[in-house]
Amino acid sequence: MNKLIIVGNGFDIHNGLSTKYSDFLKWLIKRAINTIEEDDLLDNLIRIDITPINDKYSNNAPKYAHIDEVIDFILDYSIEFPKEGIFCYLKDKFLNYKIKNISEFFKTLLTHQLQKNWVDIEMMYYKELKRCLKLMQIEDKIQEAEIKLESINKELNVLKKYLVIYLSKILEARQKVNYDFDYSADSDINVDIIKEKHHIKNLLDEDYTDDNKKYIKPKEVCFLNFNYTGLPYDLNRRNYQHINIHGSLRGENLPVFGFGDEIDADYLEMEKTNINEFFTHIKSFEYFKNSNYSKLMEFINSDSYVVYIWGHSCGLSDRTLLNMIFEHDNCAAIKPYFWKKSDGTNNYTEITHNISRHFKNKLKMRNRVVS
Repeated sequence: MNKLIIVGNGFDIHNGLSTKYSDFLKWLIKRAINTIEEDDLLDNLIRIDITPINDKYSNNAPKYAHIDEVIDFILDYSIEFPKEGIFCYLKDKFLNYKIKNISEFFKTLLTHQLQKNWVDIEMMYYKELKRCLKLMQIEDKIQEAEIKLESINKELNVLKKYLVIYLSKILEARQKVNYDFDYSADSDINVDIIKEKHHIKNLLDEDYTDDNKKYIKPKEVCFLNFNYTGLPYDLNRRNYQHINIHGSLRGENLPVFGFGDEIDADYLEMEKTNINEFFTHIKSFEYFKNSNYSKLMEFINSDSYVVYIWGHSCGLSDRTLLNMIFEHDNCAAIKPYFWKKSDGTNNYTEITHNISRHFKNKLKMRNRVVS
C-alpha cells in the first residue's frame, strides 16, 4: 500500500509564501507602476502612466503612505477604470494614475482577483477559448475568432513568464516548511478509511505496524506537486518520491499553466475545428514534453494507494489528470485535508464538491472519499 500526496497552492500559502492569485496580480500592477520606460511584454496586459498634479483642489483625494495601498485603491476601480485616471496622494505627492492600455482578459482577472484562486485564472482562460469557439460557428466571425484566439494565447504566455519571475523572487526569502507535514507524510495508513477491502486482503503481517492490523506502513510515499516552488523537497523523514507534474522554476521541466479538462463537451468541439491554437495551453500536451506523467503512471500502476490532498482545490482545470487518479482501480481512498478559517469554518465541503466533479462513477466516489 502506497501514499500519493497531492500538493496544491494552499500548501505554499500555509508555509508562508505569498502565492495567492491576488498577490501575483498586485505585483504585476506594481511592476507596471514602477516601469518608467515602455515594457512591450507587460504592455500586452496593462500599461499605467503616472503624472504629478499641482492642483489646489486636490485636498479631497485619498492619502496613502505606501504603494501597496495605492494598488488596492486602483483595484477598486477594476470593473471600470475612469478615463480621466485615478487621483490620490502617495506620501506628499499628488498623482494621477491613468490606465493607458489594458487587455480584456487581464481586466477580467483583476475584476475577480479578490474572490478567486489559481484554478480560476485557468478557468477564465478556458472560458475565453469557449467564446472563440462560439465565434467560429458564425460564418462572418471566423477571422475575428482567430485573432482573439491568438491574442488570448499570447497573453497567457506573458502571464506565465511573469509568474516565473514573481515566484523566483518570493522564494528568495522563504522559510522552511512546517515539519508537522513531514510527520504526516510518513505516518501510517488507517485501515478504517479503506472501504474497498480487496485493497488490503493480500497484505502480509509485516505490512502492518500493530498486532490488531489497524495501521499500514506505506511502502512508498510520492508527492505529486502541482506547484512550481518545490517546497515538498524540504521534507526528509524518509526517501520520498517527487513528481513536479506542472514543472518547476528551474531546470528543463518548465512550468505548465493552462487548462486540463478534456472531458468537457466544448473541448470535443474544439478538436473538431482542426485548429491547433485551441490546444496551445492544454496541459495534456505539455505532459508529453517530459517524463513526469510517465512516472505518475508507473507509481499508480505499481500498487494500491491512498490519496491525501494538501492544499489543492481540485478544480476543473486539472480534471483529466485527477479523474485518472481518483477512478483508477488501484485508488483505495481519498482523504482531503482542509484549512480552518478565521471564523471557525473550513473548506472541507467545498473540496468534496470539487472532488465529486472528477468522478464519472459516483459509487467509486462514495466508497473512496473520506473525512
